[in-house]
Amino acid sequence: MRNILLLVAVCCLLSACIVKDMANSIGIKPSPEIPREPLRDSKTGEEIKIWVPRNMISLSTWEFQARGEESRCSSGHYKGKNVANLLPSQRGIYKILPNYGNRIWAYYYYGEDIPGIDTTDWYITVFNIYADKNGRIYGCLWQKFPGDYRVKHGTSDGIRP
Repeated sequence: MRNILLLVAVCCLLSACIVKDMANSIGIKPSPEIPREPLRDSKTGEEIKIWVPRNMISLSTWEFQARGEESRCSSGHYKGKNVANLLPSQRGIYKILPNYGNRIWAYYYYGEDIPGIDTTDWYITVFNIYADKNGRIYGCLWQKFPGDYRVKHGTSDGIRP
């Protein structure tokens, strides 16, 4: 029985690879990234740059989860909610902004191939969730970077709760 289950699992994995190759061969491309406006500070109107801390927490390596998180972030799913309602892994590191005591929470997804390219290049998708001093979320921003970007260019100014 165990061998039959193993055979079924292998067949499912192979069929997924075949379907992906067939889609690529007939010109079906991955959906483009959701366009998003740059996040702006509500008080000053200045554009906020994404924060990439060196020691932030990695969440998942499944592509569909990262795409879902990108969609939730871009569509404003988190706006108006409290940071206490986020998963603990999304609240692993933050920094306090100099104005008004607002905070940026950071986490990332790692281990995905670049969409539409059949290579072994890996990248990370970094997410920043912006909250006021009371914990109410007013923005979410994400950006993709090469896999080693966090180690080479990340900052060490984060605070662990």
